[in-house]
Amino acid sequence: MTKFRFPAAAVATAATLLATAPAVAQDAAAFYKGKTVEVVISYGAGGGYDIYGRLAARHIGAHIPGQPQVVVRNMPGAGGLNGANHLYNVAARDGTVMGVINQNAALGQALDTKGIKYDVRKFTWVGRITSNVEVFHTWHAAGARSIQDAFTRELIAGGTGPTSSSVVMPRVMNQLLGTKFKVASGYKGASDVVLAMERGEVHGAVRPWAVLKTQSADWLRDKKIDLLVQFALERHPDLTNVPTAADLAKTEEAKKVLLLLASGSSTGRSLVAPPSLSADRVKALRSAFDATMKDPKLRDEAAKAKLELDAMPGDKLATVAASVFDAPPAVIKKAAALTARPKKKGKKKN
Repeated sequence: MTKFRFPAAAVATAATLLATAPAVAQDAAAFYKGKTVEVVISYGAGGGYDIYGRLAARHIGAHIPGQPQVVVRNMPGAGGLNGANHLYNVAARDGTVMGVINQNAALGQALDTKGIKYDVRKFTWVGRITSNVEVFHTWHAAGARSIQDAFTRELIAGGTGPTSSSVVMPRVMNQLLGTKFKVASGYKGASDVVLAMERGEVHGAVRPWAVLKTQSADWLRDKKIDLLVQFALERHPDLTNVPTAADLAKTEEAKKVLLLLASGSSTGRSLVAPPSLSADRVKALRSAFDATMKDPKLRDEAAKAKLELDAMPGDKLATVAASVFDAPPAVIKKAAALTARPKKKGKKKN
């Protein structure tokens, strides 16, 4: 029998590939072993971002190679901009830092919002924990029972930072639809807005439906709040009687703008990491995330807390976030004009 000999170069290449494949996994495990991974949550404790971020943080360490310790750090301020800018510009780019940022991070960038110092297309998108539909609701004492009330009387809406839905959407509806919301912004987080609503400082607030129906289930049961409008690409199955902002549009242009502004509902509560991570670290974190979302312990905890899970892998999530920039330029321009911060009136000179 004639013996066939592989070329020396091919043998060397095969040997290299065999040696490299397990080495990547081994290097990740060796790197993470004994280390601490920090999850930066761009909002204060108690809100939807915090709840979902901490849920993932409690379980993901068991699935990252080397099983590092995972700690959570809240970094509220400017509607999530402080945390997002920190992750992009300051945090270590070695896979030891992840974070939860505003679901409208891509939209804010597309609209050229002041204060943004990141490019969402360069973030390392690790994975989506759940999609998110936000709802504007009013406290029962406000006496506003439907969105129609917002067209006939002033309603004070509590808000956080300049790019948050709690600030942007009421202002846009005022300009595009003719509602009469007055936005009281500057609250550090959703929990602060909720307290303000209970105290009567504001009439209503924007909160995620997934959080609202669990944390405030008694409010819904006892009819202490009224659901006026939801911000989503389509009506949530639980909220078929609550109109979306786009449902209220009287023109096609207005509808497209409102749908663009609701695009963050698809990004929802997601984990991201800084840019420029090495390929093996990206793979390690994304694989760990995927395994975490299938972990029976996490799923049991979410079920007991009545938290919705709607996971999406990091690579697909990155495409979703980037798709915001595919909107027609005219629609983006219109949305940008509508969401621009009001200019402060200067004192008149004598």
